[in-house]
Amino acid sequence: MFTKLIAIDDQKIGTVHFYAYVIKIQEDEVSLAIFMDELRTPLLYFYRDSMNSVTFKIDNEQFLGIVKNSKFTSEVRKELYKEFEFFLRTMEERATAYLFKTAAVKYITNSRDIIRYKNYYISANTKMFEQK
Repeated sequence: MFTKLIAIDDQKIGTVHFYAYVIKIQEDEVSLAIFMDELRTPLLYFYRDSMNSVTFKIDNEQFLGIVKNSKFTSEVRKELYKEFEFFLRTMEERATAYLFKTAAVKYITNSRDIIRYKNYYISANTKMFEQK
């Protein structure tokens, strides 16, 4: 389903290495995705939900894996999350500038979702699926 086309950037944050790629989703849809380490599916990716609108999808299982496997204190987690959010914001800006010039993009960094994920990570809360 996801074909990596062009490597955009990468950054190691804590013990996880994140990679941003321009990807092909299904037929000819081109998008941006962020992968973790050597996983074959992205942690998150952007997709067109209509002709002029772009949104994002997060793999909650991968995110939960990060939360469960992190051995850092909450203070260190805060700093790591800041680094990740900066990386994510930079990738969103690149995606908008190069891939989604004419579309309205729903940014994860501007959504309420980012605060929820941040709180799960910093507090090491693994009950994220039970609260929906």
